[in-house]
Amino acid sequence: MRILVIPMFALSRMDGPWSRAQKIATAFAGAGHDVMMGVASDGNCRNPVASNVLALPVPSPMGLPMVLASKAFPVANRIGIAGRKPVNSFEEVLWITGALSYGYEARSVELLRRCIRDEHVDAVYSEFSLPAVIAAQAEGVPCVGTASYPTQAFYACDPSKAKGVRRLLSELALPDVVSSLELCRRMERRFVPSCPKLEPFEDEDVVFCGFLNEKAARPETPRDARRGPIVIYMGTGSVARPTISRIASELAKRTDLHVYVAGMAGPPSEEGRLHMAGRFDFSELLPQSSVFVNHGGQNSIMDALACGVPQAIFPGKVFERLFNAQSVEGAGAGVQIRRFNEPSLLESIHKVVHNETIADRAAELRNEMLALGGASAVVAEVERLLS
Repeated sequence: MRILVIPMFALSRMDGPWSRAQKIATAFAGAGHDVMMGVASDGNCRNPVASNVLALPVPSPMGLPMVLASKAFPVANRIGIAGRKPVNSFEEVLWITGALSYGYEARSVELLRRCIRDEHVDAVYSEFSLPAVIAAQAEGVPCVGTASYPTQAFYACDPSKAKGVRRLLSELALPDVVSSLELCRRMERRFVPSCPKLEPFEDEDVVFCGFLNEKAARPETPRDARRGPIVIYMGTGSVARPTISRIASELAKRTDLHVYVAGMAGPPSEEGRLHMAGRFDFSELLPQSSVFVNHGGQNSIMDALACGVPQAIFPGKVFERLFNAQSVEGAGAGVQIRRFNEPSLLESIHKVVHNETIADRAAELRNEMLALGGASAVVAEVERLLS
């Protein structure tokens, strides 16, 4: 089987789509299938696991000229402007990144259709890529892909942002949509890297697969839940970096635990119990931690649950992160932080560290998702679909 894996592209740092696409591509290649990946010069597509790649365009945020957007958008993320603006639906996310503009969609679909024909692609895997769904439908090949509960049109959408997509569908003589998010329902299988307790899908075409990362299956590491470090990662743009640095410094002074802060600019630094860097090896750090403070991104909450680590989540004003925070809190595996300041963080961390039930619930969710099969289950289902 020859499969084409296409992630969502964006000019800002987005670890989720690319890392999931890499794991999916690795699983298909490991099962003996021929894998091709879509890549773009957006800063996220590092070291593709597939040697055969298709170069695709980068969307320009909000339709701005790329020369302007490439400078303004990263600055807005660094100073936390994005964190102060409510984001109410995935359709709005796609519009902000420029992924719904007619020009971007049309060019991407044209290149994808040509690739599907020339490379004799048997199936397309969409990692939240709408051009991949449209191109597959236009060429009559099966399309499958990743899904999440809050990115569905019925959950939240903004049809006013779908004009470019609707124009393209009309030109291709494909069925119309009201919201661009409806396109995801045209995939023949939707794979959810989570579990029913966190994302209550009931559709027949949905397959829960739990953790995509094979490392999640390693034995649990014994840890002292009250003495392990506090790990903080707030993603891109949710909170200004100077604010994170200041509050983390206060936490290190007010607690007797080490505090590790990832996602920071500049060279790594250490001051007493405070450690800050662009990246840490979470596979080593998280299993030992007492709590993971994060922004509610899908990858972050899954990384924590893979290690059975309780979470304190500050989702800001982003719809999907709010959903994730509420789901984790509702499942008893963490707490939601309402304000990102020192008193709120101290209260939340104290609540998590001194409540053994929260750690127990996190471990239960971990075991439930391990049983769902991960990326191997995705491959097996696609093989059945195409057999």
